Amino acid sequence: MAKKPSKVSSFFIGLAFGLLKLFAKLPYPFVIACGRQLGRLLYRVKSRRIIVEANLRYCFSNVSYSERQKLCKQHFLALGEGFAELALAWYKPFNKLEKYHEIRGLEHYEKAQATGRGIFFLGYHNTSLELSGAIMSRYLEFAAFYRPNKNPALDYHIQKGRNNRTQTMGRNDIRSIGKWLKSGKNLWFMPDQDMGRKATVFAPFFGNPMATLNSPMRITKLGNAIVLPVSYHKDRKGKMIVEVLPEVEFTGQDEIDCTMANKILEACIMQAPEQYYWVHRRFKTLPEGQRTIYKQKPPKLKTISAEQHDGGISAGKVLTRQDGLPKLVRTFDGQLLNIFPRRTSLAIDITRQELKRMLDKCSLFTFRGFYTITPQEFTLCEERNAYMLRYLEVPGVSLSHIPADRHEPTAILLGSWLRHLHSEGVYLKDIRQTNIQILPNGSFILLNPTNCEFFDRELKESLREKDRQQMMEAIALLKDSQRCRELFIEQYQMKV
Repeated sequence: MAKKPSKVSSFFIGLAFGLLKLFAKLPYPFVIACGRQLGRLLYRVKSRRIIVEANLRYCFSNVSYSERQKLCKQHFLALGEGFAELALAWYKPFNKLEKYHEIRGLEHYEKAQATGRGIFFLGYHNTSLELSGAIMSRYLEFAAFYRPNKNPALDYHIQKGRNNRTQTMGRNDIRSIGKWLKSGKNLWFMPDQDMGRKATVFAPFFGNPMATLNSPMRITKLGNAIVLPVSYHKDRKGKMIVEVLPEVEFTGQDEIDCTMANKILEACIMQAPEQYYWVHRRFKTLPEGQRTIYKQKPPKLKTISAEQHDGGISAGKVLTRQDGLPKLVRTFDGQLLNIFPRRTSLAIDITRQELKRMLDKCSLFTFRGFYTITPQEFTLCEERNAYMLRYLEVPGVSLSHIPADRHEPTAILLGSWLRHLHSEGVYLKDIRQTNIQILPNGSFILLNPTNCEFFDRELKESLREKDRQQMMEAIALLKDSQRCRELFIEQYQMKV
């Protein structure tokens, strides 16, 4: 257990936990109701909400945007309940929780106990984790694995609360944990967090690659332990259901074992998907070359000298000019420099406003899961009175260069793309053929989403119709071919 900090450093934290003990004396339904109110406030914290939205989009891309938004709101209600449940988990007498929980699958635990071997309870993080652990500790013997909190005062009170119910085990190396299991003791371990690329395998999770720890397989092998997955969730009536699942055996092949572990996790999550811990950045680590799913802030404006400005241009190949000056430059490392002469009016820097709006919209567009430019740098050269954007060159093909025999397949792809945009709450508003390119994988990239509007719901039919009409008027292959228009509309109206 963490060393008790000084009284001065722990005064306010100790006061908070004292109030938490008093809070635990209140009726269970009232505590949960307070938690839901807290969840409504947490939903307004944008920085956390966009993480949840990104995680849900990554795992449930085939679910409509409106449904995912509903699931996001439900998650924050469950998260608020989870915070309120800390009081119940650590300080509420068990006899007061009797009618609010149910344990299942104890026969699997008893069978494993009879062997005399250690048991590795394979768990996961959910919004009611503390209450789940407290209930498990009444029926199962185990030590819960945890990472100490960086704040020693907070860590002391957290571990003191947890130790009211069960034993905890701090961060140790795999060998010492293996010895623990080999001695016949049990461990509850939750490997569903992103720990980077070390000791991980990219295994499918809801159809997408996820960095999955292979340490459970190594630990159980070292400890000769029996693996029992454990499921826990609250049903629609608010009752906590804890179930010990049948034994699983790892094969020793990381790809197979990590895939199996993720399939078990998926099944547990789908019992109550809003209660999984979506609020942490579970997918920070992705395969090489795959873009982050989380919203990235546009680059901040940086001032450069005339030498730096001219050097960047001279080191590349000038692709286009404007008024005799370089406009678009390709660098030797495959990036583009886009130069914008500064325009002002009534002491207002018009160019900077336009570029900032463009960068913000590019960030939003990428966050919604669509391709657009990803600026690496945003600079201003006072001496040259010009802004410069640097970004990776887009390997796309202009729609005007699509051969005639590819017009109909392209029309189908355009209909699907526009339907997807509208289902994600994106309104293109001003469609220009020169802004749209098609990538080798059949996806479309929008080069400048400055005029897009973003909604927290699917688009209304009136806005859908405006975009459809604009696209058919702006895209030559749709405008000139009746058959292409029919295929475009047919694909747009197709339900996924």
